[in-house]
Amino acid sequence: MGDGDDKDTSDGKVVADTESEEEYEREGWGKKIEFMLSCIGFAVGFGNLWRFPYLCYKYGGGAFLIPYFISLAICGVPLMALEFGIGQYFVKGPTVVFKKICPLLFGTGFSMIMVSFLVSIYYVVILAWVLYFLFASFISPLPWTTCDNSWNTPECLVRNGSNVNESGISPAVEYFNIRVLNKTANPDISGPVKWDLALLLILAWVIVYLCIFKGVKWTGKVVYFTATFPYLVLVILFFRGVTLDGAGLGISYYLKLDTSKLADIETWKEAGTQIFYSLGAGFGSLIAFASYNKRNNNFLKDAVVISAINCGTSFFAGFVIFSMLGYMSKQQGLPIEKVVDEGPGLVFMVYPAGLSTLPGSNFWSILFFFMLITLGLDSQFAMVEAISTGLTDFWPNLFASRRPYLILGLCIVEFLIGLTCITKGGIYIFDLFNTYSAGTAMIVTVLFEIMAVSWFYGVRRYTRNIGSLLSWRVWISWDICWAFLTPLMIAAVFIFSLVFYTPITYNGILYPWWADFVGWLMAVLCLLCILLPAIYQLIYTEGTFKEASKALSTA
Repeated sequence: MGDGDDKDTSDGKVVADTESEEEYEREGWGKKIEFMLSCIGFAVGFGNLWRFPYLCYKYGGGAFLIPYFISLAICGVPLMALEFGIGQYFVKGPTVVFKKICPLLFGTGFSMIMVSFLVSIYYVVILAWVLYFLFASFISPLPWTTCDNSWNTPECLVRNGSNVNESGISPAVEYFNIRVLNKTANPDISGPVKWDLALLLILAWVIVYLCIFKGVKWTGKVVYFTATFPYLVLVILFFRGVTLDGAGLGISYYLKLDTSKLADIETWKEAGTQIFYSLGAGFGSLIAFASYNKRNNNFLKDAVVISAINCGTSFFAGFVIFSMLGYMSKQQGLPIEKVVDEGPGLVFMVYPAGLSTLPGSNFWSILFFFMLITLGLDSQFAMVEAISTGLTDFWPNLFASRRPYLILGLCIVEFLIGLTCITKGGIYIFDLFNTYSAGTAMIVTVLFEIMAVSWFYGVRRYTRNIGSLLSWRVWISWDICWAFLTPLMIAAVFIFSLVFYTPITYNGILYPWWADFVGWLMAVLCLLCILLPAIYQLIYTEGTFKEASKALSTA
């Protein structure tokens, strides 16, 4: 099949060659725009809103854009184009394409779906939190604005310009930590599952299932709304934010130019890591989506356009976030360093607190949290789609006619594991998943991916293959990135992540030793998906070790 044996049918479906006893029809996208919106929806997620703006603020403001866009040019765009190309050329999901690229490393595809499996366990928990806040947004006054609720402590303080010197805890912080999470004091105590969050987690998984169970033709219709609605709300919030008193102060902090940060290796590491996570390389979703494309689709152009939209969204979101932070700083009489936060705290404590001070606060809160649902939903179902496509392509006889049941089974299994993230100590488990499954494991997987395609299969062979689809010669700049620049940068980010490794903490609370062990176990699990199949094949392939290695290294 590596020479393009798959054939388009008259109705737009693709008949995929398999190594099983039968062929099966794979769906195709109804329209090109559906593929584009699905990829944009997958790439643009919570990290664009809460991670990128904070990284800009922390690592030199406008100066952070230099390593960020360098990482985008030599790593982000080439990786996205690489995954689009192998998916579209081989017309398969991640579990099968690498068997055709490099049999020795065919486990790379399974490592990808393992990354997606681990990430989607905790990512959907964020949707459960968002649903909690969305329903609470219909209550007036908003429950995170006052200190006279049953969950508030004596330390609760509604801060304003007249009590700047008083110490206390914001009601928004207490609402998230106590009312929503009922968080324990340290990671050693897990506590029971919170039944209200469990019900919302079920609801979140039901929504995800309904978005994808009918296949990509159905999913392609869903993303017309889920991928575009966040942009409408971001534009509305932008114009509302920049008109607030103090917005300019926040934006100036966001864009302040501190070139000294460029000498900090960690700045470059964070820029590279953000590109990996934001564009979605290494999850298998881009390969899965591209495998449903028409054979002559110009995926190189798609990679450039989607990457630009994703990064532009991150940059634009920074104005939305920091205009509100500047307003809160002015209103509360605090320096912006005391207002800014990162991660979930930014969208579940800081930003909602700012919206609650605006006229029509319930409306703004409902709008914001409904946007967050659509923002995270298509990222979540893209990861589940990668898993189901990978398993269906690898075992078509077993799953091709039972795809809705496969997706249902995945949702149930991930829901049960995800219950660990909604216990009283669930936030610590959530952070553990977030740190390791979307970090080290993903970088290792991407490194093996680029090695398999560029060094074992051969970058020139690969560019000839995709050139036959596009009907023109691929520019040599792509070859240079795939063969040298991109692997070197991935390796550098991986090495830096090890050199700068520190034991995991949450808000200054050090995790027990077993937490780091479990985290590294996640990364090792993804690595074993690659190593164990390789070892098995080397043992059972005829010939000497050298002969077997050579035979398995070339497709």
